Amino acid sequence: MWFQRLRAFTLIELLVVISIIAMLMAILMPSLMNAREQAKRAVCMANLRSIGQGIYIYANDNRGRLVPGDFAVSWDVWARPPEYPRYGPVNLGYLLSSGALPVPLDNDHVFFCPSRSNPNGRHDGESFVQAWGSNCLRAQISYMFNNALDGFRSYVEDGRQAVLSHEDKINFLQGDGSVHTFGAEPLIFDEEAGPELLQEVSNRYGVCFPTIMLHRWLEIDEVDLNEAREYLDNPLEWSQRNSTDSESKPMLLASVSKQSLVCDVVGFRPGPPPSG
Repeated sequence: MWFQRLRAFTLIELLVVISIIAMLMAILMPSLMNAREQAKRAVCMANLRSIGQGIYIYANDNRGRLVPGDFAVSWDVWARPPEYPRYGPVNLGYLLSSGALPVPLDNDHVFFCPSRSNPNGRHDGESFVQAWGSNCLRAQISYMFNNALDGFRSYVEDGRQAVLSHEDKINFLQGDGSVHTFGAEPLIFDEEAGPELLQEVSNRYGVCFPTIMLHRWLEIDEVDLNEAREYLDNPLEWSQRNSTDSESKPMLLASVSKQSLVCDVVGFRPGPPPSG
């Protein structure tokens, strides 16, 4: 009969097929992962454009003024500033309280970069929904607002759990609504450590680079190594030396058209809210 001529695969044949499949997966996997990350970066850039539109809506409703930068941690949007007795919207959180952007209900929101890695193991949307509107929790997003434009120039942000959404890329929004990408190449911050990415040096030293410093690097399209080394040598001393006593002042959006406003470098500062 015809079925009597059929035979099963031998062990060697099966091993050869499995080896070929494994080899193809090893070849294709990096390309697939790269394509996936490129797609996430595209979504991230679209998020920043949407945030830019929200900033313009806010400015139109507030006599051309930029969103206030009134809290030290630049990725917080709900917190309690030292001078206020209650928790409320801060930084980009005004886009939500004013209705310029909808309040996040889950991870599918322009405030959350799809490449974001959350070191506390929770989903961004889950943590955000719990914190927004509370009297004791701070709500955080995936993007850093340039609150240095509005008063906070010297705060030392804890970088022990800092996260760079895209390992060697930083997407950022300028005041004119345009979105750009900064290529973060490995640089020598410390001769003994050798070349390091911003994420690596931030983790090693345990601090995030100050908002005003980072956004300035994005504007000039390069890392100022001398400034970075000076800061890393003594972050607290650098911050005290570069601090200002001026109060937060409303900024006109038109006056910051070419400056970096928002970027997708993120971090966490575990523990109680900062004092200022």
